[in-house]
Amino acid sequence: MIAKMKVFDCTLREVGYQTGWHFDKKVAQDIYRFAEARHIDYIELGFFHNEAADPNRGDFRYCSLRGDEIFDVFSHVKNRTKLSAMRDIQRPLSELRPKADSPIDTIRILTRSHETDMNKLETFVAEAQNLGYEVYINFTSAGNNSPEMTRRFAECAKRLCVPIIYFADTESIMTTEFVNSTIDICREVGIGVGMHFHDKNGRADALADFAIKKGVDGIDVTHIGLGGKWRDGNLTMEYLMKKFGIDLGFENTVVRNEIIEQVIKYNQFTAAE
Repeated sequence: MIAKMKVFDCTLREVGYQTGWHFDKKVAQDIYRFAEARHIDYIELGFFHNEAADPNRGDFRYCSLRGDEIFDVFSHVKNRTKLSAMRDIQRPLSELRPKADSPIDTIRILTRSHETDMNKLETFVAEAQNLGYEVYINFTSAGNNSPEMTRRFAECAKRLCVPIIYFADTESIMTTEFVNSTIDICREVGIGVGMHFHDKNGRADALADFAIKKGVDGIDVTHIGLGGKWRDGNLTMEYLMKKFGIDLGFENTVVRNEIIEQVIKYNQFTAAE
């Protein structure tokens, strides 16, 4: 935890769009070690997608189906930092394994804000909770959400005992006014709020500064700001570390170089548009 915020390092999930979620074992371990040493709460690996519907991707695309492989990657380095993956409820999914049989600690239920079926959302949240996972909800394409929609989402999550809901600026259209209103509404409902800022317009740092001053409960970052289906980038790990005076160290240079090398090595598998 950094400054009382839960921090997700989304590098593997986001850069996975560029590599098809193929990563060398050492690179994944180095990213984990960097996060662990700097008190980052979560490493988000990828998704729980159905392999038949989306074949020939790397292990982190199919987290329900590659438990043994994922365990092999992280078993010798895993400590306090948790492993997370996203369950995209508007895509074909594989069956969830119970938490006791999975290396994944945390699931973020992904739902596109304006496509959200509240009954379906509640079913998927309850399923993951009943299987023993820590559960959050991630509302993507959230920049156009009305205050009424935000309140409805917050009240639903509160009822389901989800501690934090995340809002992703998928189209890079959020404003400080939107961030301010969203945090205020979640505070009124009594639920934590997190932000995932894309950086298409170069405003991610400014929005993050505002959200942090406002007391946001969670924030997402990636190394070098890389990743994303549309190559529009994310709030950077480097921004967060420097903002709070945390030493990036030589390990940051190693990880940055490794990530670039992975994008080159596995570019033939890209899922980016």
